[in-house]
Amino acid sequence: MCLAAMPALGNTLPMITDVVVEARGDTLVIEFDLADPDGDEMTVLLFAAGTDLALPPDEPGVVGDIGTGIFSGPGKKITVSLSEVREGAAAPFIPRLLAHDGKGLGGEMISIESEGGPDFMIDKYEITNAQFAAFMRSDGYERMEFWIIDDGSIEVVETGWNYAGRFGWIAPRHWDSTVDPPWSTDPKSGSACSPVLGISWFEAYAYCKWAGRRLPTSGEWVESAGTREAQYPWGESFAPGASPPLFNLANIKYSYSGYESGGFTSDGSQYAAPVGSYSPRGDSRLGLVDVYGNVWEWCAEAVTVVDYGTYSCATRPLRGGSWATSAAELKDPSRDLCPLYRIDTAGFRCAR
Repeated sequence: MCLAAMPALGNTLPMITDVVVEARGDTLVIEFDLADPDGDEMTVLLFAAGTDLALPPDEPGVVGDIGTGIFSGPGKKITVSLSEVREGAAAPFIPRLLAHDGKGLGGEMISIESEGGPDFMIDKYEITNAQFAAFMRSDGYERMEFWIIDDGSIEVVETGWNYAGRFGWIAPRHWDSTVDPPWSTDPKSGSACSPVLGISWFEAYAYCKWAGRRLPTSGEWVESAGTREAQYPWGESFAPGASPPLFNLANIKYSYSGYESGGFTSDGSQYAAPVGSYSPRGDSRLGLVDVYGNVWEWCAEAVTVVDYGTYSCATRPLRGGSWATSAAELKDPSRDLCPLYRIDTAGFRCAR
């Protein structure tokens, strides 16, 4: 696989790849590869996707490469006895893995064999509040090198850094950095495992650079979402075989073909939902989760310069829709926005 070279700015977060989950009777077997370019000793965490529930390594029925003292290598394995851990977990139990290297949380990444360009990797899940908090706590808002736009898409490479200082950005829009956890004050994303939102394109870019990643291009995002081959990540029909349709594939505002089914809450979530809440039902054919709905996702490239009167800026792409997007709008889940905007419906995932 051909991977773009990443700038050496310090830490590079761990990567969990080639995850295979197999049910063997009452036992769930999770096999995966774990890589950390920095060679750090790691802590592997296992969550029930769609929840904030992390299974402790000493949980009865959980054994294998989980907990502290885990190093890079292929062929890692965790076995989970579902009858022993099912209480309080999502049913069915959908595992979500994270690895902590002492500086930040690296999640599962999926390898994409691109049809139109170099191969790449992309996060399976959207970046969560807990993941973004590690960037904030490691002085990510105070280190200029993460904010330098050196991908050739902008002439004044310090633009993001200058705006961060001008507007006093020290955390996402609704966070309170004086409380613990700081995201608990966000009325639309107050869970550790909910996607971070209320961030500008520049903040998403800085996080990716800090993590040893980058933002995906819109073309990479579309390819990963599987929507070059089908209308939706899960197929050609928005709600296959249901009339009125069953709204359980994505976190959006539901209004479809004349049916009104509870607006924002008919899918169980009024605002942003913990990542994986609609998995595997709404996953893309390549395994990405929440690519439609939950939050719009910032992509890399500059699109077009828009004059706003008092200032002008090169807009950046958003893809995928959000919890406030209607089903009808998902037929074209794309928009371009000024990278300064910190809206309550936009987050991101990283590529490499």
